[in-house]
Amino acid sequence: MTPDEEFEIIKEFVEEGNANFLKPKSDKYRANSKDHLKKLKEYFLNARPENKKKRKPSKTQNDEVLWEFIKSKYDLTDDKVKEYSKFHKIAMTYETILGSFLEEFVYINLKDLGWIWCSGNIVQDIDFIKKNTDEKNTNYNWVSLQIKTSDNTENAPASRVRDGTSILKWYRRFSQDSSKDNWGELINLVSENNEEIKNIIKDKLTDLNYKNFLQSKN
Repeated sequence: MTPDEEFEIIKEFVEEGNANFLKPKSDKYRANSKDHLKKLKEYFLNARPENKKKRKPSKTQNDEVLWEFIKSKYDLTDDKVKEYSKFHKIAMTYETILGSFLEEFVYINLKDLGWIWCSGNIVQDIDFIKKNTDEKNTNYNWVSLQIKTSDNTENAPASRVRDGTSILKWYRRFSQDSSKDNWGELINLVSENNEEIKNIIKDKLTDLNYKNFLQSKN
């Protein structure tokens, strides 16, 4: 399935009232207008790895008051404060990027099963959708998936998604237990009680593979 075809299916999902598109960032056009959809498609395509531009360094300046306080509290030298603040900024930047990398990794391993990545955050509160059809291709139902890096990452309110829409929620790590991960739960959710599907993806969706994927991004 091409990205253009995927976007059309996302449009169908939203037009049927299952969720809402990201609101327009400009007053120049109204929600769900032709111009709005054109801009959403730009976000959708530009968030894909083949189109994504190299991220520019953050221009946010350090809070000098904060670092003066830390310097005093822990009796740090000026050089140590500079070093810590530098890596703090790097960590904060990549904490945000990591969420997008996680979505990309999941998509790579689930797209052949019909899952579509709503890249660019174009659908409110939903990261992936899937259209399940019967053997005669006459009846169908939608499934949506929301993923997070950690169990202590705040989830967007599910109230913004229509009642009756099946929403799966998953997080990768346990914030208070680093001895285990949660990939097994994702495998159970997306396999939909199908052992054949579970066997296909169980060796793909692992923390080791995810870490190797992140290494490839360096």
